[in-house]
Amino acid sequence: MLRPFKHIHSKFYKINSFVNHLFLDVVFRANKITDNEFNSNLLLLKYRGFVNDINDEYVFNPINECYKICKSLSSQNLKILKRGVHYNGKVRELCNGKITPLQYTDINKINPELSKHLKTFFNYLYDEVIGAAPVYNSYEKIEEFYNKLVGKSLTCRCCGTSKILNKFHSKRSALDHYLPRKHYPFLSINCNNLIPICETCNSKYKLGQDTLYEEIKRGKRVIGRNRKKAFYPFGRTTIPIKVKVTFKVTYSENILPDNIDIDFESIGYEEQLETWERLFGIKENYKADICSEDTHMYYEEQLIANSNHGIDMTQYINLLKTTNSFYDKKFLRIGMLEGINDFSTP
Repeated sequence: MLRPFKHIHSKFYKINSFVNHLFLDVVFRANKITDNEFNSNLLLLKYRGFVNDINDEYVFNPINECYKICKSLSSQNLKILKRGVHYNGKVRELCNGKITPLQYTDINKINPELSKHLKTFFNYLYDEVIGAAPVYNSYEKIEEFYNKLVGKSLTCRCCGTSKILNKFHSKRSALDHYLPRKHYPFLSINCNNLIPICETCNSKYKLGQDTLYEEIKRGKRVIGRNRKKAFYPFGRTTIPIKVKVTFKVTYSENILPDNIDIDFESIGYEEQLETWERLFGIKENYKADICSEDTHMYYEEQLIANSNHGIDMTQYINLLKTTNSFYDKKFLRIGMLEGINDFSTP
């Protein structure tokens, strides 16, 4: 993440309390409840409409199946599931590598049918349930959450080069599940796991990649996984990332990606940088940007500044460093111009 999002005041944050109550107080306590099947009366009054007033296919049916399975699970397995609810909700600690998440693959080992019904429920929860009147009348629409989070910003905070839609658009860009919902239960409507993201990052590169585990492959076969740290997408301070661009040949408008090397530097965050690159294809994106017609026009502006005002490359770079580095991709422009300057310096 080039820039973290700031936490905002939104009623939508509170919707995850329904998930916690449903599973911690009811489903994963089914072995201690006398009712043989799930019913809405087992829930707090304020949540019963989420079951009674919404299509059974979306809520009641998958939850009832989960409840019946949990009736016969061992106390040890129920303890693992409860811990998963708590741990998966701690997105910051998961990204920092301090705790171990519960994944659907782990639940498969307990009971494959439980895993299947949980995934069905959480997919419906995000795709259908939060858009239903009983939910957004109690909290707010996800579009309101998105608009508050994005505000006036137009730049994707994952790559810093592509655009997202802001609060002035009638549509919105994707809200990415930073820890993918295909891998992680209990996180489909957790606001600490939902971030606005551009189409390039979301639909072309990240897709369903597991944020916290890197696959080890032999050919096309996955033979293992390595646990990895990742940038937490929310915070008050921006972690500085230096983009270092090295040219193998003299820069020109015909420069090709193979003639460019890109490295990142952020002391103490080396593993997070690797994850960032793996998820979003940052190096490939930045090389493509440097090779673009638009970037060459930017370079020509520096030449004009030198010709008209006697501002050489070093002075121009230093001037850029005094301004907001996230505006107009200046963080990348600085790296590019420094790379050109280093190549041309004897």
